[in-house]
Amino acid sequence: MKICDVVKNSVWYDPRVRKQIVSYLAEPSCEVNAIGVMDRRYDEEKVQEYPCNVRLARIAPKYYGAQRTFLMKMIRELKVNKQIKKMIIDSNPDIIHANDLNALIPAYKAAKKLKCAIIYDSHEVFVENASIVKHKFIRFIWMAYEKFLINRIDKVVCVSHAAASYLEKLYEIEKPLVVTNCSLKTEQCFAGEKNDCFEVLNHGQFYEGRGYDIMIEAIPYLQDYPDIRLALRGFGKLEEKLKNRANELDKEKVRFYPKALVQELIPLAAKSHVGIAVTEAICLNFELSVSNKLFEYASAGLPVIMSDIPEHRYLNEKYKFGIIISENTPEKLAQAIIKLYTDKEFYNQCVSNARQLSEEINWENEFERLIKFERTISNSK
Repeated sequence: MKICDVVKNSVWYDPRVRKQIVSYLAEPSCEVNAIGVMDRRYDEEKVQEYPCNVRLARIAPKYYGAQRTFLMKMIRELKVNKQIKKMIIDSNPDIIHANDLNALIPAYKAAKKLKCAIIYDSHEVFVENASIVKHKFIRFIWMAYEKFLINRIDKVVCVSHAAASYLEKLYEIEKPLVVTNCSLKTEQCFAGEKNDCFEVLNHGQFYEGRGYDIMIEAIPYLQDYPDIRLALRGFGKLEEKLKNRANELDKEKVRFYPKALVQELIPLAAKSHVGIAVTEAICLNFELSVSNKLFEYASAGLPVIMSDIPEHRYLNEKYKFGIIISENTPEKLAQAIIKLYTDKEFYNQCVSNARQLSEEINWENEFERLIKFERTISNSK
């Protein structure tokens, strides 16, 4: 079975695509080609680490950058799509795996010419992304593309049950297959020494809507608990602002750890005591998503404090591995932290349940459902 995995970035920077490729290659009957774009983040050394053939569409630098005109951006997309379509056709796959809507457009054209199967892997609710919804005309165009294509492909895959239900109702299609973007089972790390104090961790990129500012503002509510420490690991445009605010409130209450390699995140998280996965629903895409870090914390055996969005509720109702806060406020977050700190029996049960979640929802199990379907459609073609 020949798979062509298509994404419109430089391949390396999409962890879901990396996991797909490695998992495909572990299948004795699979041959994989990866196709992406040589964008500004391209790193030849990292791409060469892939154990499969990788081809990247190239485009002149003049077409990149936020300052470029709408026309130049359109020309860029057309040129990239044309190259991607040709690369797919040259690879002559049995199945095209298109990651996200922008990759589906050239992938569909290639699949139509090759008369091969095509899967649309929707990593997010693309038309409800914050960068798109603010431009009504552009959103209209993307939605028209998605509506046209989604009824002409073999299968839709998405990352959450909430997103699957949304796409099913929006386009009146068969409910998409949910393949959660979770951690590998082999990445589990339940043992090891803990950091001193009761450490509450939030790791990732320091951007708006991910709970970092709420953590810092929770400091005053935790002053009566000297053993509780907040920890932030990562980087991003909010870093200086967060550090300044922490210094104003109580710099001894917060630890800022440097960014870590992806493969280091779970072992490092396992040294903490609680994980924070707060997503502010700044757009519908965020509301229907699920925090990838939630699964990383579970793989580290950590109870998780989560924002109240559908997929978090679904998971916590099933596994009871943490606390859903009713509002994304410093006070509510502090209350949840104090609950886990003071109620040892509840804390230990959440630890046990987090481990169970990680045993059941891991990439190996999720991928097995995907490859099972792909074998079926490959055999039917």
